[in-house]
Amino acid sequence: MKPVILALALSAIATAIPSFAEPEIVYTPNAKFETVTSRLLAQQSSGQNASTQEQHLSGKVSTEVYERYIKSFSHPIPERFSKDSFKTE
Repeated sequence: MKPVILALALSAIATAIPSFAEPEIVYTPNAKFETVTSRLLAQQSSGQNASTQEQHLSGKVSTEVYERYIKSFSHPIPERFSKDSFKTE
């Protein structure tokens, strides 16, 4: 009698275990869901909120921006990025 009870108990446990398993989570993007960030990026790329007036920099600022741009070419671009390249010693 005991082996039958033991067998029934084990089969009950075996059938109950899958019901406690967590369901598989499948990511499905929702195209209708918009975040504030996505709306702002869409406005920026579309030019929806662009100024109608042309924006100008002063001569001094424009010169400094151009000099910084030119100076950026004075050193080669590394082949690989090192995670430690920004650490201070």
